[in-house]
Amino acid sequence: MEKIVRILDQSGLQTHESEDQKTGEKRKINVVTLKLTDGNDTFLGEILGERAVTCPVYEKNRYYNVKCTMRVRNWTSDKTGERMEATTIYLDKISMM
Repeated sequence: MEKIVRILDQSGLQTHESEDQKTGEKRKINVVTLKLTDGNDTFLGEILGERAVTCPVYEKNRYYNVKCTMRVRNWTSDKTGERMEATTIYLDKISMM
């Protein structure tokens, strides 16, 4: 997906621990989260890995062209046993307009 957006907010660098579902191996993942708007919708996008470590602070309210990848993740709630879904948006490329 490619969109023209404004950045409303940017988190600092965060590190999460994740477990590989296939191997069970634990690993650390670096993440920077951006709150974006295209004028109609507001959504969160994540920058991962080394790109998150070297991520600059973007100017708020300036227009950017972003290329994103979306992934739907399924899981079962520990509390209710209900099947859940979440869509995560990963920012692959950001360029100033």
